[in-house]
Amino acid sequence: ATFTEVPKDVTVREGDDIEMPCAFRASGSTSYSLEIQWWYLKEPARELAHELAISVPGSRSKAAPAVRSLLQTVRVQGNDISHRLRLSGVRRQDEGVYQCRVSDYSDDETQEHKAQALLRVLSRFAPPDVQAAEAVSHIQSGAAPRRH
Repeated sequence: ATFTEVPKDVTVREGDDIEMPCAFRASGSTSYSLEIQWWYLKEPARELAHELAISVPGSRSKAAPAVRSLLQTVRVQGNDISHRLRLSGVRRQDEGVYQCRVSDYSDDETQEHKAQALLRVLSRFAPPDVQAAEAVSHIQSGAAPRRH
């Protein structure tokens, strides 16, 4: 059982439309029951990376609890499932992690598979790459010319 298509991290401008693909194929030839759920995890990438970095027991970070919401559910009979999550007129508050969860009900025990991607939303009026521009100007202003 494996993902045949997964969502990818994407950066868009406010007001843009996006699609996130998710496709999954179960192994074997018997008839399966598969379900895709799209979840939205409202947590900035920084906190997510931070959480992963210190997932050592006893050293929990004080990050705000993640807000999770179920967006869509699609269920099929068979061993192939795919669904594109469509977001139109993206807003700043749509930024976050979108997770595709596939539940495989074919065996006695349900198996769950997950794939996720980060959506970043730039303001309509931001220059194409603000951070890079800031970094360059910082380097230029920080390096004073040498005088002999």
